[in-house]
Amino acid sequence: MSPKQDSDLLSDTLSLLERGLLELFAEGFGECEVAIRLGMSRREISVIRSHTAKKIAARTASAHPFRIQELILARELDSTEG
Repeated sequence: MSPKQDSDLLSDTLSLLERGLLELFAEGFGECEVAIRLGMSRREISVIRSHTAKKIAARTASAHPFRIQELILARELDSTEG
């Protein structure tokens, strides 16, 4: 799956707030800094971050078996062609 497809899947899965939090965390902000920026409590940010991580883990876990099968099939095809 390409990074674009991964991004589309997350866009479908995550809310605008969750995507915004991920961007802030990716930029290096901590929970307290994000909470201040968004006018929320650190606890709220922590809970949202936890739920977001679970959503991402569930989406990633469900995608991996198919990706593994695709890789195995591709290798098998390569070995029979060569």
